[in-house]
Formats: sequence, structure tokens, C-alpha cells
Amino acid sequence: MMNTAVTGFDLLGDERAETVSHAHDKAQFEPGMLTVTQLERWLSEIRDQPAWRREADKCADYYDGNQLDPDTLQRLEDKGLGPLITNLIAPTVNAVLGMEAKTRTDWTVSADDDRWGDVADALGAKLHEAERESHADRANSDAYAGTIKSGFAAVEVSRNSNPFEYPYRVEMIHRAEMFWDWRSRKPDWSDARYVVRRRRYDADHLAAWFPQHAEAIKAAGTWADWSDYLTLDNRISADLMHSIEQGIRTSWDDLDWRDTTRQQVTCFEVWYRVWVRGLIMSLPGGRVIEFREDNPYHRAVVASGAVQPRVAVYDKLRCAFYVGPIRLLDRATNKRRFPYIPFFGYREDLTGVPYGLIRSMLSPQDEINARTAKMMWLLNSRRVFMDRDAVDPQYNTLSDASREIGRADAFVVTNPSRVKGPDAIRVDDNMALSAQQFQVMQERKQAIQEAAGVYSALMGQNSNASSGTAIQSLVEQGVTTLAEINDNYRESRRLVGQALMELVKEDMKGQAEVMVDTGTVKRRVMVNIPARSEATGQEYRENDVQVAPVKVALADVPSTPSYRQQQFGQFAEILKSMPPQYQALLVPFALEMSDFSKRKEMAEFLRKQLGIQADPNSPEAQQAEQQAQQAQATAMQLQMADAKSKIDERVAKTEKTQAETAQIQAEAGAPSADPQADSAHQEVQRLMEQVQRLQQQLASRDADNRARLQQTAMHEDAETRRTLMKINAKPAAPQPAA
Repeated sequence: MMNTAVTGFDLLGDERAETVSHAHDKAQFEPGMLTVTQLERWLSEIRDQPAWRREADKCADYYDGNQLDPDTLQRLEDKGLGPLITNLIAPTVNAVLGMEAKTRTDWTVSADDDRWGDVADALGAKLHEAERESHADRANSDAYAGTIKSGFAAVEVSRNSNPFEYPYRVEMIHRAEMFWDWRSRKPDWSDARYVVRRRRYDADHLAAWFPQHAEAIKAAGTWADWSDYLTLDNRISADLMHSIEQGIRTSWDDLDWRDTTRQQVTCFEVWYRVWVRGLIMSLPGGRVIEFREDNPYHRAVVASGAVQPRVAVYDKLRCAFYVGPIRLLDRATNKRRFPYIPFFGYREDLTGVPYGLIRSMLSPQDEINARTAKMMWLLNSRRVFMDRDAVDPQYNTLSDASREIGRADAFVVTNPSRVKGPDAIRVDDNMALSAQQFQVMQERKQAIQEAAGVYSALMGQNSNASSGTAIQSLVEQGVTTLAEINDNYRESRRLVGQALMELVKEDMKGQAEVMVDTGTVKRRVMVNIPARSEATGQEYRENDVQVAPVKVALADVPSTPSYRQQQFGQFAEILKSMPPQYQALLVPFALEMSDFSKRKEMAEFLRKQLGIQADPNSPEAQQAEQQAQQAQATAMQLQMADAKSKIDERVAKTEKTQAETAQIQAEAGAPSADPQADSAHQEVQRLMEQVQRLQQQLASRDADNRARLQQTAMHEDAETRRTLMKINAKPAAPQPAA
């Protein structure tokens, strides 16, 4: 597979590249394969589509400054003028592109159920890593630039064939390579019958990925006459007979798919849908999968009575690779969406033709260039009114005078004996017409911004608004006029994140530990934990990534440095207006919102000094709470031991006093009261009551801890857990999973 276009091998599920060499033989017997005739019919439909690509190329040329055709350049040169171009489209478009970079938001992963919150956090951490390493933000920004300029671009989300690079690839695809079913109306191509990517490669480069067709691919790039090669039976091996038969039956012109001078061939990567009628299963939680009779897990779930299959008509995606009329590969995939995500700007209502902002700016830009050339010509031209005897024929003629008057250092000898007066030669420099041309040109400059819906305040230029509120209102109005195209971009960007997360989920199959950054601290999340039901003895997985009902969305708050700086300024103003006792508590949060390199360390240091817990649910905070509870329990135990020792001492003293009192009474023969003994008895009673209160406090605290632990452990519903155990039940004789 190639690093740029050939992506079919990366999207065949879990099979590896070494199995592709035999894929052609197996694909010959699969139903629903794409034939050469069907591909030719689709390519014929593509050729009959509206001719929007030429206008899109023109819009891109105007942005790049290529705004004058060869005929116009020749006319300007004949008049002595150079290529006069005032490119006002580029700064206007750059202002819109800068707004996208300034308000860019991150992807967030959310779960449909709170029970899958840890899985969503783990997938979010992996998705952010893939977003950073695959340069997905750059690909999305390039696609946004394509939609603003020409109205269409695409982003490829697939596995990377280069083993030395990051496993996932997210790249912007130029509009010249992408073709799709024009009857599709949905912005994500979910109703398109086919999507074709066409690109030329060196023959030896493509032959390295399809070794079973290497001979035919190289011959297509080198043989000048393709029919001569097809008639040489001694050059055709048995493995190529099927491909050669296709080449004989086709009506394609050689120029459409091969270049013998450069030794290049055109590769068609075709993703298409085939419709089938079969059984499906609706699992608890809303997940729908295809029922397969040869899968023991599917049979076990149906036999348990948890779900029942039902008949439905649904589509499957297939991928085919063609080099001209030669089929290199055609097989089914396990994907539910195309690997190419379309980015549309605006679309015409009747034809569906995509277009961007530049199309409405073409006419004002042409008028500006024309008026600039006209104004420069007027400034350099002179209108001369001359009598026939105005010049002295001894020194110059009328033609000499015409050339001299057009120069800045003109020298004309007039006729001293002419009949008329001194105004025989009159020169008009056209300054009035030049001023009018300049005034109209200034108006057309403003028309470019108005046609695009971008105002001067949005571009950072001076405007009629003088107050900050008025300027902010103009900026918001400019953003509002771009709401539709920005909304289309946000939806396509979300689909790119969803496609990238699906690849991440496919690779997270075994038990794994994921570090989730909560902003202040990091916590560990375990996924795909093997477990066994105590009631049934069946195995299942806790925090199973494959069945987790999670989705990708865009965050509400942008994550760009400029936006963070704006938030920091607003928070600083709020912090100044708060009482001093609350300012100290919020200073760590202000440090975390800043761009300091040591902001997290400084915030953590301040929290420790102030005794503030950043995140009460973090492992560090929970450990600190447990340590505090243990220290408190130890202190209470020490207090109880001290009280018990005092009680024992008082009891001994009281018994001694009572014994002495009884002895004295016996010797005296008369009863008597001992105040000291009564006081000791009361002290013992008081200490006993204190010990009882401490015991009650310890018992209450232990009960609270047990209730908290029990509430944490019982976070799942019993009925739902039994259903999930049945679905994830593992049979006695394991078989490969679907």
C-alpha cells in the first residue's frame, strides 16, 4: 500500500499485508464484485457531471494571484503596461482561515451511559494522542481552506502502511483526485453508491504492492502498444490470464490510464456499496450487528434468548483497485463508512455543485484589475489637439510631436509663422477620468468583502465603528454570515474524529492501562478487564472498549493559545473583584490557565501550602483522605486508651478509699460518709460516659465508610449486568470472533 493513495490494505480489518498476495484468487469467487463494465459506466457518469472543477481551479488560481489569462497579459504588454494585479481575495480568505485557527476546538469522547464514563475517558486520551501524532488538525485546516477557496476537499482517515511512522494517517486529499456518486445528497456520503480516488503512480512503485500483477503493471507502463503485449502468449503467466482478459474486453483509451513516456499508470481506488438481505441482531444498548451462522458467539446469544435475529436489507462496503481495466484487488471490508470524509462549503440547490467564498468575489476582482489597468493607461496617455501648422516642419513633423508629447521630457518646436494663436497645441492629461476610475475601483474593493460576508473589523482594518462594542458587533456579524460553511466544517471535522476513534477502538482489544489527564492530575483507567461471573461462571470483560456506547463530539470551548489568553484575562479581572480571602483560594486556578511553563508545579505547590485538594476524585486525593481517616481513628484510639487508663486508676483509688472507709467504720462501730470516695466515684462515671461517646463515634464512622464502599461497588444495575454477561459469554470451545 502507498503512503498517499492506496489505502485498501489498511482497511481490510485485522488481516495483514502478507495475506493480500492471495486476495485476488479468493476475490474471483465472491458475489457482488465490481466488473470492468460497471466501473466504465460509473466513470462515464463522472465525465457527465457538471463542469464545476474548472471553476474551482479558477478560484484557487485567483487566491494564488494567477488572475490574468495570456490574452490579457499580451494586451497589457502591447500598451506598455505590466501585469497589473491587486489581489484582494487572498487577504479576505486569510482572515477567514485565521478565524478557524483561532476558534479551533478539540474532540471530546462522551458515553451514552454514566457506567461507561471511564471507557470514554480512556478513549478520549487515546484519541487526543492520535490527533496530535497524526497531525489531524493540520489536515482538517487544509480541508477547510479547500472548502473556503473552491468549495470541496476531502480527508482520508486510514492506517499508515509505513511501519516506521505513526499507525494512523489523517491527510487532506485534493479535489482533483476525488470523484463520487452525484446522486448523493447527504454531506457525509452515507447515501453514495461509490467513491473513486484516481491517481497516477510509477509502475514499479505500484507493482511492489501487487506482486501477483507486477508483470502486467510494469508492461502497461513501458509497452507503447498495449495490444502487442496482450498478444504475446509466451509473456503471459497463468496468474495474469484473468487480468489480460479484462484488458482485451475493455474499450478504454490508453491515454486515460497509462503514460509510457513517464512509465506511469493510473490507479483507481473504488469504494462502493452492495445491498444484501440478511439477519441482524439488536443488542442491549442500541448496538446492531450482522448475525452470522458460523459464529459460535452469535449462536450462543440467540440460544440464551437475550436477543432474536430479524430480517433486514442493509449495505456492505467493498474496496476494489484497478489499474486501467486490470483488476488488482476486490474484496469486502468490515467498515460502515468510507475512509474519505468530504468537506463541502456551499452547494447549489438544483445541481449540487460545491462552491466556496471566492466564487462570489471573482467578478469584483476582475473589475478591480481591469480598472487598475485602465487607470494606469489613462495616467500614461495624453489627448493632443493640434493645428496642422502648429509645429515647425524644419525641426519636427506631426508624428514626431505626437511621440514627444507622450513623454515626460517632451521637446516640440512650434511654427512661429502659424496662422492661429499660441493655443494651437492643447494637451489633455485625462486626470478627471483617472479620478473617476479610482473612485469606482475603491467601491469595488469594498464589494469584494461584502460579497464574501467578511467585514473590515474581522480583518483587523479600520471601519466606521469607533467604540469597542460596535467593533465587536461587526466581528460577530461577520462570523454570523459564515455560519453555514462553518457548520458544515464542524460536522465534517466531527466525522474525522469519529473515524479516527473507530481505528483506535479496533486496536484496543486486550487489557490495557490508560493514563487520563484531568487537567491537574493524572489518573489510571483500566479497560478490557477479564472477569468471571460468580453466579454463572461465564467470562466477560469489564470496561469493554468494543461494546462501549461512546461518541465523538466537538468541545464547546476553543483550545487555541489566543483563546486561553483571553480566558486568562477575563478570569484575572474577576479575581481582582473578589474578597481577599477568596483570592488566595483561586490563585492556583489562575496559574493553571496561564501559559507559564511551570504553571502546574506552581499551582500544586500553592495548593499544598493552602491545604486545598485540586480534584477530590483523584487517586492522590483519595489516598490523602484515607490517610487522614486513619490518623483520626488512631488519635481516637489513643484517646480511648488514655481515658481507660484514667478510669482504671480512679477505680483502684476508689476501691482503696472504700476499703479504708469500711475499715474505719468497722473499728468505730458507726456509719460515716467519705466525700473523697464520692468524688472519685463521680469521676469514674464521667470517664465511662466519655468512653461510650467515643465508641459511638467510631461505630458511626465505620458505618458511614461501609455504606460509601457499598454504594461505590453497586454502581451497575443487576438486570443489565446479567444481560451483558450472557452476551459476552465465552463457549467451551473458543472460535475466532467476528
